[in-house]
Amino acid sequence: MAKIRALGTIISFGGTPIAKISSIGEVNVNADEIDVTTLDSTSGWREFLGGFKDSGELSISGYFDKADAGQLALRTGFGTGTAETVLITFHDSSTVSFTGFVKGFAVGPAEVDGAVGFSAVLRGTGAVTVGV
Repeated sequence: MAKIRALGTIISFGGTPIAKISSIGEVNVNADEIDVTTLDSTSGWREFLGGFKDSGELSISGYFDKADAGQLALRTGFGTGTAETVLITFHDSSTVSFTGFVKGFAVGPAEVDGAVGFSAVLRGTGAVTVGV
């Protein structure tokens, strides 16, 4: 199985790359389930249909840079609540994209012998596309 190197991965929000990223969480989609088991089901097993799909949330973190246009786009996006295109481009040029809004943004902590960090949570809305 081919492995993709994480080094060189880029994430952008609204077309603006976000600098100083040290971690991008999992893009984790899931679906609701609809129980369609009936009293005349003869197998003894519950029966289900797939329901609405959910594009989930994506956590990112890195080092705070007040001058970075991408981090500014996240802070601005949090203020406006506007959904934008989120694009993750991996080292091998494969991509994951979805539309999402900034659900949360944090700066810190500031600790002895540490760099000031930041984190954000991006909430997906609609479909997630995985491109190769």
